[in-house]
Amino acid sequence: MEEAQVEESKDGTIPVASAFAGHQEAVQDRDHTFLLKAVEEAYLGVDCGHGRPFGAVVVRNDEIVVSCHNMVLYHTDPTAHAEVTVIREACKKLGKIELSDCEMYASCEPCPMCFGAIHLSRIKRVVYGAKAETAIAVFGFDAFIADALKGAGHYKSANLEIKRADGNGALIAEQVFENTKENGDDAAAVRRPTHTLMPMTASGRPAAANGISDGFRMEWKRDWPTQASNLCKRTEKRRTHLTHSPPLHLPSSLEGCCEIFLLLPAMEEAQVVESKDGTISVASAFAGHQEAVQDRDHKFLSKAVEEAYRGVDCGHGGPFGAVVVCNDEIVASCHNMVLDYTDPTAHAEVTAIREACKKLGKIELSDCEMYASCEPCPLCFGAVHLSRIKRLVYGAKAEAAIAIGFDDFIADALRGTGHYQKANMEIKRADGNGALIAEQVFENTREKFQMY
Repeated sequence: MEEAQVEESKDGTIPVASAFAGHQEAVQDRDHTFLLKAVEEAYLGVDCGHGRPFGAVVVRNDEIVVSCHNMVLYHTDPTAHAEVTVIREACKKLGKIELSDCEMYASCEPCPMCFGAIHLSRIKRVVYGAKAETAIAVFGFDAFIADALKGAGHYKSANLEIKRADGNGALIAEQVFENTKENGDDAAAVRRPTHTLMPMTASGRPAAANGISDGFRMEWKRDWPTQASNLCKRTEKRRTHLTHSPPLHLPSSLEGCCEIFLLLPAMEEAQVVESKDGTISVASAFAGHQEAVQDRDHKFLSKAVEEAYRGVDCGHGGPFGAVVVCNDEIVASCHNMVLDYTDPTAHAEVTAIREACKKLGKIELSDCEMYASCEPCPLCFGAVHLSRIKRLVYGAKAEAAIAIGFDDFIADALRGTGHYQKANMEIKRADGNGALIAEQVFENTREKFQMY
């Protein structure tokens, strides 16, 4: 069909304008068809017990490349949202880390983490069905999920077309949440399709084309118990102090990018305070405590910096590293794996969270801290938030990475966006020499890796 014009409407959505008579109707029919596939995936994810009711498809040249749903519970991975999962699978299938010739259809408005993944994958167009507020109202999801398209900097600077589905498509997508909601605050009963569960493939996908069974029926009943509510419950109380742990050494690796080993003994309980400039640091609970905390932070941050160098040396990705720490032991130490995995979401922080959750066997890390060689981008900050990590310490400012050619999008997460301001965690930039060492990573590696 003829080339279409792109224009922004008064409500902020960006529809495709008619380039000839009937063009708009054809686009709407096409969008409706693909959005229904995303909605079917949302139902399927709940039916299979893989995660919450969200689905997404990636389309290229009017054909579905991949169709996925939320896999958080199945993979024990808080980053395995439908949109992130479908991007990972599409990149793997197409053999490239950018999807600039593709579109995405999502059953619900993307959260900040998912929007970060969409931006990094260079997808050219996103059409979504339900508003995030519907998921928040029905399921009580974190209000964080509504922040991506609410005036945050990375949304405004995004070079893609974003559109909410029209009419019936939006209504069908909104109904997903009512049709799959739990019956009561902590009830385990949720509605499910009356068809028989399909056998799973080795990867956890249903053994049917595109993950969608023939004859999928939208009839629901309330007699299906699920583990979702139990698995998704947060811990009753977040840990506010560091506990002592016995010496332990675990000389192993995780998929070639992670190491597990012993670090420091624990310290006494510390107080958390906010400074005048808005940064959050640990206050002294006894004489010399602050210095001990700084030494501890420096040692863990140094491991993240080492990972950043290692990633470049191995040719796995850009110069970024991260470690997840629990009870003064490093659970996962990872670097950027974008090139090695052919996955634009495989940033150091995301990879570390995925490996830590796999190692600990849970989807929330409220008793853990993260040390990152560089300030997290919106994708990574979203992953940190969703994993419930209690404390984040980073080294270099994002501007140091931007200076050698990285997208300035990476600086948006901690620049006054809504989800940063509402984050229930301690966020701190490393002091003194730690910050300097982290900043130097970019200058020292800029000639050793190819920008992607």
